[in-house]
Order: sequence, then C-alpha cells, then structure tokens
Amino acid sequence: MPVVTPTVLVLGAAASSHLGYPLGQELIAQIVRLQRDGNGIPIPQIWEKGRVDDFVTRLSRSAHFSIDAFLESVPDDIELGKYLITYCLKRHEDIDRLFPPHNSGWYQYLFNSLLNGRTSPLSGNSLTIVTYNYDRSIEAYLYHALIGRFAMTHDDAITALQQIPIVHVHGTLGDFPCVPYGSTDDVDALLCISKSINIIHEIQDQPDGFSSESFRKAHEAITQSQNVFFLGFGFHPDNIRRLQVKWALNPSRKVRSTFWDTSPEEYMRLISRLHAFGLTMEVLPNTGGYGCDRFFRNISSLE
Repeated sequence: MPVVTPTVLVLGAAASSHLGYPLGQELIAQIVRLQRDGNGIPIPQIWEKGRVDDFVTRLSRSAHFSIDAFLESVPDDIELGKYLITYCLKRHEDIDRLFPPHNSGWYQYLFNSLLNGRTSPLSGNSLTIVTYNYDRSIEAYLYHALIGRFAMTHDDAITALQQIPIVHVHGTLGDFPCVPYGSTDDVDALLCISKSINIIHEIQDQPDGFSSESFRKAHEAITQSQNVFFLGFGFHPDNIRRLQVKWALNPSRKVRSTFWDTSPEEYMRLISRLHAFGLTMEVLPNTGGYGCDRFFRNISSLE
C-alpha cells in the first residue's frame, strides 16, 4: 500500500550511516587517514600539497566534532574543505553496497511501503523526503530497486522515481542519475561537484524569505503534512530555523524523531534549544530512542 497520509521524512547524517557513510568525527578521521596514507588524497593543482597537509593537521587537532564546525573558523579554506568532504563521500558511492549481501537498512522498508502496482509502482504516494545530506544513496536505491523488481528501462525508472519529491536543502553530490552514483579520482569532476554542496554557515538567512528555494520547498511540504519523521537528525538550531515552520499551529500533526543514542538529559537540553522554534515536549515527544530500522517498527509506520 502506498503512503496515503501526507508525510515528510527529514533526513540527517545517521539516516544513511548503515551504508558506511561517515558521521561527524568519523568523517574527520577518514580525511586525516586518507591524506596521510600513501600518496594522499588526489588534489587539484589550485592547492599546494603543503597547504593541504597543514589544513588536515589543523583539522585533526581542532577538537571539533565535525568538519563543518572547523570550516566556520577557517573561511579561506572552505572550498578546500568542501573538496575533501566530496572526495570522502564519493568513495562510499557503490551501488552493490546498497543491496544484499550488504545491509539495505530502512531503505528496503521504504521501497516496499511506496509500491502501488506494477505499471506505475511509486504513484499515489503522499511522501516527500527532505534531506540535509549530500549523498544520493536513497535515489540510487529506489532507482535500482525499481529496475531489479520490475525490469524497468532506465527512462521508466527515472519517471517512476520522480513521483517521490526528494529535496536536498544543503546541496548534493551531483544530480542523480546525470552524475553517476560511484566513486571517482577525477579531480576536475570532484572539484565541480564540491561547488554544489553547502555547509551550514555558508547558507545565509534572509529577513524577508527563505534561505534557498530548497528550504522553501521543504517548508511547504512540512506545512502541508500530517506526519513529520526526523530520521538520524541532529537538530542543529540553524537547520530548524531555516525551515520557518510554525510547529504549534497544527496540533494534529504527528512529529517524531529517532533520537538514537539520546539520553533523557540530552533530550531535555535539546528541547530547551528548540523551544524557541516551537518544538516543545508536546510537539516532539521523547519516544525512547531508536535507529532508523527500529523506528518504523516501534514508533510509527508509513502505512
């Protein structure tokens, strides 16, 4: 059965961690490790090796929990940092890792929840996906699952995939499938892709509108929804503020979060930070803390 209740999934970094995509400190560790192993990360000629080595050393010793936070303090190196992020994330683009024998995670549940017949299998759904992630794993999974299940052509799979709006509010590692889902050492291609992603503090708040067209689309989808599920989401105040949602205006809307590995004390601190945006204990209750897979089994299904 398709998802008939207007629903928005809001994805944070942990939503694709089952595929090996690194979280904050893990991404820093990977960048440092890759740069120091062998010949290092392939770098465009616009940056000298000494500058890259110095950047990676400072990143390693900065004690930050994410590279985004580090880049906020080194504005002259933002483009280099985004390039390194792009290189590391693209290394995890492997279609085979999306499917058995690897762990497909909650993507498998999502795909089967969206199906509605054979001729137009994703039609009739009232689901929008808003993602703060750069990776395109969810698009790639749905696309290849359609081909695998229904023996669709490339064009038919793309047409079916377009039935599910997917909004990347911080940019993406290239439009899928125009930019192939796969790793590359082509420094020119990587540099081009890196210019299409935005870290948190690069995005400018607008006094009379939304920070971007993507945030406007996310706002409209959430405002019109009856279910909003935050999956693997960290609730950075900037990310919530830029949605400009008046959460308390629709008391019938169900808002839930995975809250994986979140203690009761951390939840209370989180609510105190989000209270100004309308995300109170009543609007966003503590449901106990689950990963994305268990969330749909224990907290709320897509049915």
